[in-house]
Amino acid sequence: MRLLRAAALFLLTFCLAAAASAQQQPGEASVVDRLPRAWCGVFRWDDDTREQYVTIAFARVSAGAEGRIMAEGSGLVRYTDEPPANAVPFRIRAIIEPATRRIELFEALDVPRIDYVTDGSHVGDLAPDLRSMRTVWTTRGTGHRGTMELHARPAQADLAQTCAPLSS
Repeated sequence: MRLLRAAALFLLTFCLAAAASAQQQPGEASVVDRLPRAWCGVFRWDDDTREQYVTIAFARVSAGAEGRIMAEGSGLVRYTDEPPANAVPFRIRAIIEPATRRIELFEALDVPRIDYVTDGSHVGDLAPDLRSMRTVWTTRGTGHRGTMELHARPAQADLAQTCAPLSS
């Protein structure tokens, strides 16, 4: 009888563990844990020679619906020839497909600006080591495009200088 109870307990434990792992996509937990929280890089509109410094700090990263990873935080952006005081703060939301490392980023402003576009999204890929990403922004209303390349920074990095080199 004890052997039967032990076998039943083992089988129940095994089934519960299998059900729990089936609900989590492969690699999902590792992406949530490994995704850098601080990012820094440049964005450039396709028809503009000037680059913009971009920083992103994800405050929340979690597993979402359908196995996707959701990340939310804030960022700063400014043209490279502008002082840090001119940086525009924005909110950022990301949706990541762990299996393919596809990422889509959405920007929003607390106070709309005529010189800042949020009607679109950045779509691209995270590198296999999750330490860089390359995306293409497409404005929904016009199709206007630009490219962004970001690299991971240490979580404690001071992003207030918006990726400017130390000499800026």
